[in-house]
Amino acid sequence: MNTPKLMKGGRYNWKNQPERLVYLGKNWSGNGFWHQFEKVDAPGIVWCEVLDDELKYFEETPHGRPE
Repeated sequence: MNTPKLMKGGRYNWKNQPERLVYLGKNWSGNGFWHQFEKVDAPGIVWCEVLDDELKYFEETPHGRPE
């Protein structure tokens, strides 16, 4: 499986899922470093955190690069 190269501010989604996410970066969160995402329609709130191994389940959202 291909893992997308994440870019802060880029838009991504879990494969085959409707939620559109913005990548916030890799940050320390309690028990280690996690990749953090917020929903496009709910900025300012971390919606999910994933480990490196889980990035293979993400894809770049079409037209998802920041302007």
